[in-house]
Amino acid sequence: MSESIEVRIRGQHFKLKSQASGEYVRELAQYVNEIMGQVAQEAHLASTERIAIMAAIRIADDYLLYRRQMSQQMHGATEKISRLIDTSDQLLQG
Repeated sequence: MSESIEVRIRGQHFKLKSQASGEYVRELAQYVNEIMGQVAQEAHLASTERIAIMAAIRIADDYLLYRRQMSQQMHGATEKISRLIDTSDQLLQG
């Protein structure tokens, strides 16, 4: 069931519907608000639209970097598991 959650981002109120918990949705809104604030300060932007676009790019960059790191870690773990399986097979055949 969808829950209606009110959040505030850059001084604007939004009513969001989500199946996620209200706490999680508020955490997402807070993260977006923080990134938008950082962008506005660093780039000295006044336009909410430009701030939102630049914040979206920064969030997408964070996400893609994280996804690549996770992929590399999974690849490394898979290789280690494969070597362990090979080693255990060799020991069992012995």
